[in-house]
Amino acid sequence: MRFLTSAQSPTRDHTTLALLATPSLLKAPQMSGPDHHDTPKSLPDELDLALRRATDRTLLALTSLRKAVRKHVEDGKDAGATLPEIEMELREIIARVLHDAEGRDSIDGERDTLATQMIKWSEGFYKKKD
Repeated sequence: MRFLTSAQSPTRDHTTLALLATPSLLKAPQMSGPDHHDTPKSLPDELDLALRRATDRTLLALTSLRKAVRKHVEDGKDAGATLPEIEMELREIIARVLHDAEGRDSIDGERDTLATQMIKWSEGFYKKKD
């Protein structure tokens, strides 16, 4: 049973976009060339910078995804949907995004881990007192 249509639920698109924007689905940044002194940057500095960038992007993407899941759950709950109905809707969104992401580089299991976390968030948001 669907509680909202895609025309009624802008959060469905936001959740999809948030999933597509997760850094694990993006290519890693390329190493930079020589700095302005025509000497290569040291590897530890380059790794530190890449790690900082990746961490920042990851945290922003996860925060955005968590907010989208919370909004989706709140909208569904306000519309009278049960937790299983909301979770089924989330699973459909996740399946669609995973299908669209086939062939992209990823670490084994990371998408399943993210999907599992989204379902855990939905349960917590659903049970949260207003």
